Amino acid sequence: TDHKKIAVLYAMTSLLFFSVAGLMGLLIRLELNQPGIQYVTPDQYNYLLTGHGAVMLLWWAIAFWGAFSNFLIPILIGARDVAFPRLNQLSYWFFFSASVLVLITLIPSQHIKMMWTGYPPFSLHYNAGPTGLYVLIVLLIAGSTLGGGVNFITTVLRMRAKGITLGNTNLMIHGLMSSIVVQLVGVPAFVGAVVMLFLDKYIGTGFFDPAAGGDPVLYQHLFWFYSHPAVYVMILPAFGVFSEVLSTFSQKPIFGRAAMIWAIWAIALLGFMVWAHHMFTSGMPHWVRMFMSFTTVLIAVPTGVKIFNWVATLHKGAIRFPTPMLFTLGGIFMFLIGGLTGIPLALPAFDVNVHDSAFVVGHFHYVLGMAMTLGAFSGVYYWYPKVTGRMYPEAIGKLSFWLVMIGSNVLYFAMMTVGIDGMPRRYIDYPDINEWELLNQISGVGAVILTLGVIL
Repeated sequence: TDHKKIAVLYAMTSLLFFSVAGLMGLLIRLELNQPGIQYVTPDQYNYLLTGHGAVMLLWWAIAFWGAFSNFLIPILIGARDVAFPRLNQLSYWFFFSASVLVLITLIPSQHIKMMWTGYPPFSLHYNAGPTGLYVLIVLLIAGSTLGGGVNFITTVLRMRAKGITLGNTNLMIHGLMSSIVVQLVGVPAFVGAVVMLFLDKYIGTGFFDPAAGGDPVLYQHLFWFYSHPAVYVMILPAFGVFSEVLSTFSQKPIFGRAAMIWAIWAIALLGFMVWAHHMFTSGMPHWVRMFMSFTTVLIAVPTGVKIFNWVATLHKGAIRFPTPMLFTLGGIFMFLIGGLTGIPLALPAFDVNVHDSAFVVGHFHYVLGMAMTLGAFSGVYYWYPKVTGRMYPEAIGKLSFWLVMIGSNVLYFAMMTVGIDGMPRRYIDYPDINEWELLNQISGVGAVILTLGVIL
């Protein structure tokens, strides 16, 4: 039940699945290297997309922060352990059980092929694979998330050492706590959606079946009500890491600390008012489009506050550039590119033209794929000596950073370019267009460089 050992278990499980999902991504890039169907069947390709998306989001981008929460929260608030050590242990075993089920999907007859979103009506079709397995995986992950969330919120509110207030506590705590609050509010909607999906497929109800009076778009609303805020679950802890690392290696306190805390919680709150921007092409009323477009643009304001404050923290600081600082600066840069491409996507006039194109894939790999991953790596390098009592080799860390930065920018910038040119996402094949083939090959080269950086 020791919180530090549970943190190590989360980190090891998460890294293992990160590598599995990364290999799936490499296979996708290999298949898209040229037009035609070369290496995998369309069904296997759908499975690779489903596995890559679901595992990267749930096992890496969300669960890896579970390791940080477990290790750091009690230490940073001066508590002996978490409030409920047994519940903490149970949360990990829920997570581990879900991990075993994901390994079962590697068996060809158990491939889940309905994408990580699980949209009906396709997920209700026999060709989508075992929907029940998908539902069970989500329920176990939800159990782990909710158990951990209740635990950490209780720990921070009830077990802080004397003198530690919510106003003066570490920004890393605010980053982790805000992401946990988002999970507690959002996860039940996702659970409700997949339970209804299960009942539709196996019991014969009609929640999402128009023939029975249901509505498949209802699933999208329930799904994105959690899955867009989940974006902030992934990135808010990274903001905590960026704040901590920048302050340390600029040798200055963070600029505008109160504004930073307000910005973190404003992002967490506004995250629940933007979900339908994923659905601008689904035929919703214009007033909903306008409202969701406005709130999506509005969420750029607290994000901008954070970026200005980080830059102001660097101003006139005694800046050093060890590995954690490089990963933090790289993460802020990637988040900036991803954020600036997110603003036009918030506008329906632009979004309807690139919806479901490779541009959107490139955009969210900048903000989530790379800003989150660089933030996580920065945190690992920063706290690794504290956690292990050893120092990592600085030269290899820096080489790894440059390979990751160069590889990811080559990969995702080419992806956004081919998306603007009209290439749709999620298809195994594409027309024999010279520009598309060239851009996909450039993406492939970037993927190999990025992989080398991650391995290092």
